[in-house]
Amino acid sequence: MAKSGFFPGPCNEKTYGVPDGQVYNVNPCCTNGSISWSYPRGTLRLYFAPTDLKDYKFAVCFESYANGSTFDVLDVTNGDKKPCRRISDTEVCTDYHINGVLADVEAKGPLRYMDEIRYRTVTAEPKPPVVNLP
Repeated sequence: MAKSGFFPGPCNEKTYGVPDGQVYNVNPCCTNGSISWSYPRGTLRLYFAPTDLKDYKFAVCFESYANGSTFDVLDVTNGDKKPCRRISDTEVCTDYHINGVLADVEAKGPLRYMDEIRYRTVTAEPKPPVVNLP
C-alpha cells in the first residue's frame, strides 16, 4: 500500500469521538482508503461491507501509516477473536468472508497523538466483467 498520509475524502475517514469497542461502519462505497485514529487506545471495531463486493468473498488488509506497528488486528467476523494473517512485515489480512468483515483494531504501545490505519479489500475470486447490453 502506498503511504500517503491523511487526505480528506470519502474513503479517508476520521474516527474522532468513537467510543471504545463501538462498531464504526466504514463507507460502503470504499474498497480501500485510510482511517484516522486520534489518541489510539482500547479497541476500534471496524465493519466493512463494500457494496461493490456484495456476494463475493473478500478479506480486508491493514497497515499502519506510522513507522512500526502501533496496533494489532483481530478478525471477529464469526464471533471469535482470530489473529489476522501476516502478509508482510507491515501488513495483515483477515480471513475471506461474504458480505461483511468485522475487525477489532487494538492499540498497543505508548499513547500516540494519532495513527492512520490504511486498508484495502482483496477478493478471493475475480468479479465477472460488466457487460453493457444495447
